Amino acid sequence: MNSVITIISDFGLGSPYAASVVGKSLSLMPNARLIEISHQVKAFDLVQAAFLIRSTYLNFPVGTCHIIAVDTSLSLYKRLIWVTHKGHHFIAADNGVFALLFDEPIEEIYVVEDLYTSSFDLFPEKNLMLPLVAKFYEEGTVNGFAKPGSLGKELKSLGVTFSENSIGGNVIYVDAYQNAITNIHKSDFEKAANGRAFKLHYWGKHYVDSISNDFAEKGAGDDLLLFNENGYLIIAMNRGQGAQLLGLKPGSNIVMYFEE
Repeated sequence: MNSVITIISDFGLGSPYAASVVGKSLSLMPNARLIEISHQVKAFDLVQAAFLIRSTYLNFPVGTCHIIAVDTSLSLYKRLIWVTHKGHHFIAADNGVFALLFDEPIEEIYVVEDLYTSSFDLFPEKNLMLPLVAKFYEEGTVNGFAKPGSLGKELKSLGVTFSENSIGGNVIYVDAYQNAITNIHKSDFEKAANGRAFKLHYWGKHYVDSISNDFAEKGAGDDLLLFNENGYLIIAMNRGQGAQLLGLKPGSNIVMYFEE
């Protein structure tokens, strides 16, 4: 069986938590490969975590296990959930994140049995999730530690809102190039625009009213809009620090207005 594991967390860079999870994975599964997608998710931000996982998980081999180590308090959420979808496996607290991950119904949902959870564990990613992943890779099944079930909590969406003449969203992530990636998907934009011209305002009378296909379509220092390979709208600046200079950060509101 494929033994690739990914983890996404809000631990922060250089934290002992990230190092402890890596060390524990090596102890439990010395032949497995642990890939750290990011430890820089904003604390408790399930929308950002879901966005990053949606954007990456299908690039990993079928059979990969994905540990979602964001907002994992079992004293609050009580249960661990195991999901299998499109040949990939995911484990997280029952905090609503799974409802944000997929556009289609989830194929298989399992609830981890109480024997393998503890509401008193302060580090469930290391002490509970990793041993379950190891058990799954050893036995090839969740039978024995999880039973079919349903999600206890569901978050409704990544936060896109529609009106007759506008679409609203948020900056979800700012990458190393200072590109501000939003939660507005190309399909959302096309649905809302319906062929109409638009303007996306940043401040005052400054706006962008076209979608580029490449960063180089505009001159150096010009701001632009384009959809990334996963279909999400990016606000960028060609060869410039776009998000910083435009005052954008995770959580910043974005509104696109369409011709009436």
